Amino acid sequence: MSKYITETPLEQIVRAELVEAKGRSMSQVKTAVGCDQIINCWFYNMSTGRPVGNLRIKGVVKANAGWSGYGLTWDAVADMRLALVPVQGGENYLSGVELLTPSRQEGAKLSYDAAYGGRRGRSAAMIAGDTLVLYCSGDGTGDAKTPEALRDELAAIGRKYEPSGTLYATGWDSGGSSQCDFGGGQKITSSRKVAGYFCLWLEKDEQKGDRPVGRQYKVTPSVGVNIRSGPGTGYSKVGAYACGTVVAVTAAQGGWGQTAKGWVALEYLEAVEGAQRTTDTGMKIRTAYIDAGRKNRPGGINPCRYITIHETGNKASGADAEAHGAYLNSSAGEADLVSWHYTVDDHAIVQHLPDGETAYHAGDGKAGTGNAQSIGIEICVNADGDFAKAKANAAALVRLLMEEHGIPIANVVQHNRWNGKDCPYTIRHTAGAWEAFLALCGGESAAETDRKTVQERFGLADETMDYLEAYKYGADLLKKLAERG
Repeated sequence: MSKYITETPLEQIVRAELVEAKGRSMSQVKTAVGCDQIINCWFYNMSTGRPVGNLRIKGVVKANAGWSGYGLTWDAVADMRLALVPVQGGENYLSGVELLTPSRQEGAKLSYDAAYGGRRGRSAAMIAGDTLVLYCSGDGTGDAKTPEALRDELAAIGRKYEPSGTLYATGWDSGGSSQCDFGGGQKITSSRKVAGYFCLWLEKDEQKGDRPVGRQYKVTPSVGVNIRSGPGTGYSKVGAYACGTVVAVTAAQGGWGQTAKGWVALEYLEAVEGAQRTTDTGMKIRTAYIDAGRKNRPGGINPCRYITIHETGNKASGADAEAHGAYLNSSAGEADLVSWHYTVDDHAIVQHLPDGETAYHAGDGKAGTGNAQSIGIEICVNADGDFAKAKANAAALVRLLMEEHGIPIANVVQHNRWNGKDCPYTIRHTAGAWEAFLALCGGESAAETDRKTVQERFGLADETMDYLEAYKYGADLLKKLAERG
């Protein structure tokens, strides 16, 4: 055959590397590094062999084009994505020709150098949901394509995983350079020795086993445990967890577990019985995760740098935390392509995703800071619930998350910050309500918050506030004044 396409779930990829050829052929590189799949990738100057575009390998910048464009990037495999590089790039990235992006879809005009045009063999990569698609076709064959035809074929493949509007694909070095060896006889050869290759190592049968996705673990060694950029001691250290730290493991490979900050050896973690956390008010957090594989569970790595506050906007009676959890884990929630981490009402906190996974809640795109770096909390506004109590429960959850992830109060933000949506609506439309909520998140009691809000709003002296609090119904009065718009 003259064309091969692989569709590999990211969870089945153990390791991914960009490898400089240094004069070696594809077969020589594959034998030397021992990878399972290999494909030519970055553009290069044929006279000098130097890379063209944006390229970074294991933290070392090999080429800087001076512009940003969508390219493949990753630190650990699970956070592999197509994002603007170098500005949003990780430890590894390489640029290419933008074929599919949210703003460049089928039918849209492509932008590329004339040398990339015409009917040629093609190499390309696409991220579709949690699946990496690699594409390779032979030059001078019936499978040679124009860039536009390649884009449309990739879009058709990607629609199996998620809507076209959210697909990302990039074209790599093409023509006589196109070559790959995906194993099992899926091989396209070329006599041309190119500058570099994209190499993958896949999970073997003996490595498979129960993946403790979403389970909570506690660090047991007294000296803590190192965090690494990949699943093994050969990867660089990126930090450490102290003894007693509770972490969520979102994937496991070869005895290593992936957490929000990187990979740790599972032998140094102890499962938390019941995997149930409790806020400082005594409320237990119930887990009801969205099923793995649903399109509204993207599965990327969330470094938990922010906490985003939402309101559900659903005032129907019965629209509580449990009801919203059922919606997220239904075909309707999957079709709407929405997800978040927690829903809170006046009597329950329900967790829908591990903190360390990304979600579709901020409306700023798959790789946007809100979706990719924040924990999303929805507060219920159902007519048969107590919204004030729901806010108090949400604040208790925020306090727990700030402690667990080291998130400062300055990084507790409104949904509005990420895409301008008027959310959380009720809080935003009640004078002083956001400041009062942040005060609760900071540990102040509701009474302290009410006093502070009323005093600042009406400019009252301490003596007047003392008099109001001494009144028989003082607490109720302060609460009503604090909530008044």
